[in-house]
Amino acid sequence: MRSWFPAGSRRCAFNTRLQWQRRLGWEPREFRRAWDALKTIEGWRYRQDLVLLYLLARDLSGPGVTLEIGSYKGLGTAALAFGARDGGHEKVHTVDPHTGDRQALETAGVERLPSQEDFHRNIAAAGIADIVVAYTMTSDELAARWMGTTIRFLFVDGWHSYDAVRSDLRNWVPLVTACGGVLVDDYANYPEVAQAVDDSGDALPPRRVRAGRMHLSSSGPLPPAVQRFLRLPWG
Repeated sequence: MRSWFPAGSRRCAFNTRLQWQRRLGWEPREFRRAWDALKTIEGWRYRQDLVLLYLLARDLSGPGVTLEIGSYKGLGTAALAFGARDGGHEKVHTVDPHTGDRQALETAGVERLPSQEDFHRNIAAAGIADIVVAYTMTSDELAARWMGTTIRFLFVDGWHSYDAVRSDLRNWVPLVTACGGVLVDDYANYPEVAQAVDDSGDALPPRRVRAGRMHLSSSGPLPPAVQRFLRLPWG
């Protein structure tokens, strides 16, 4: 079922580090200005990942908010916020209990790594606190109190387990607008994430493409800048 989405390789990692979007001039000028703030925030993302988040937040059309599940220290949040602001869209909402990212916990060999203080400091320093709405709780807890606001762009990067990803998709995908998109991080990195996405296939928008190591789905054609960016050898 996943044959259309090849796993990562050394060649993919090498291409990612070459930053083809810069060599080809496909990186938005506005993103390059935002890079000064983004490069100071600790996180696990390649520059290509951040450009894609920026483009999706900027160029996906229609009403609705951007919702990020999994804030960590705010690197992805900032890329989304700069994109939403430059595109004239609604605020970015982001949720995280701030008890530790799975990758960071596994690397450090601990059970808890608080990140809330770093998150708020980074968002303030980037100058985007006015367009970010942050919730310190789990995704399930936020879903239980969400007031039905529609979602233009959903970025799922929470806890990378089968049950957590399935729950995130079950809770939030029904609120994604017809012109919106759903991006799931680490599809190619964690088998349980891939399985959760595959098992949620009927609930996801039908158009699916590779986005580096991520899984991107939409109901309609993606914005031209996003389509072009996805042709890069990366991820």
